[in-house]
Amino acid sequence: MGIYWHTLRFNRKNMTDDRKKIKNHWWNRGCILCVALTTRCNLHCDYCPMFYSSNKYPKFEESTLEEWKKYFEEYPYWLSQIFLTGGEPTKMPYLAELTNWLVDRGHHVLIFSNLYNPENLIGIKKSFKFILLATLQAEDDAERYKKVLSYLRSNTKFRIISQEMEDEHRLKDSVHKDKFTVDWFNNINKLTHVPPDAPRSKKQYLGCIALYRDWK
Repeated sequence: MGIYWHTLRFNRKNMTDDRKKIKNHWWNRGCILCVALTTRCNLHCDYCPMFYSSNKYPKFEESTLEEWKKYFEEYPYWLSQIFLTGGEPTKMPYLAELTNWLVDRGHHVLIFSNLYNPENLIGIKKSFKFILLATLQAEDDAERYKKVLSYLRSNTKFRIISQEMEDEHRLKDSVHKDKFTVDWFNNINKLTHVPPDAPRSKKQYLGCIALYRDWK
């Protein structure tokens, strides 16, 4: 599937030169939006940008399914790619319905998850426009994670990519810390982030919503 499916940051600099030359390629037809559906998470990893800043537990009011639908319908630019994240997005009971709705509209959707609530992923339909990026985080229970991952692969048809934080990357040194703070906070990947209350507040951030909430 190439760079599109295997990079953690789907941005133009990661595209092949051939794709960049295709004027009408879907990649060039819209924007990329990183949507934090919630700031709640079952884990509090010390390298996560949501919990790394001095404002350790940023709080936002969460939006309903209908509010998100209206938000995406009224967004001023076409969104070719939407990242659904958090916090932990599987805490939202409408996650599957929202994902299917976005894919049916023509958006490419990626969910970042630690698989905390797998029941909220079961209803997602198979589509080349959707992928679940699952991660076994440093603080998580490996046995639980692998059991849930096996369950999802047996009971769903959509594509799942699983990754695991290796021991040497669990903030024992500065390598992973820099990856999640310097690059993410300074928005090296040029992503626009919106908080859980975006449908009401209309707020957008260039960079992590936790850091900007802390600074501003």
